[in-house]
Amino acid sequence: MFRIVELPPDSERDYSNFETIDTEGALRAGNRHPAFHKTNTIDYIIILEGEVWALMDKGEVLMKAGDVLIQRGTNHAWSNRSDKPVIIVGVMIEAAPV
Repeated sequence: MFRIVELPPDSERDYSNFETIDTEGALRAGNRHPAFHKTNTIDYIIILEGEVWALMDKGEVLMKAGDVLIQRGTNHAWSNRSDKPVIIVGVMIEAAPV
């Protein structure tokens, strides 16, 4: 699967229906961000424009235009703490969970 996504700032993002698109039911009490989720894929994420925080179960990293993240089946979320949208490209390949 190949996606290009524009994420608005967290202050403008609507999380009310996120549970319906959470493929693994990873939206659990105690997560640091309402969009935490887990998928059965290897993800290649490229930041095209703006900046976004990549949140994992442990830790977080600020990603900027040109940065790439590769992950496999990890619980994660994207937090746009800026006041501008971020544009992300994602290539997701089906994979067994870790």
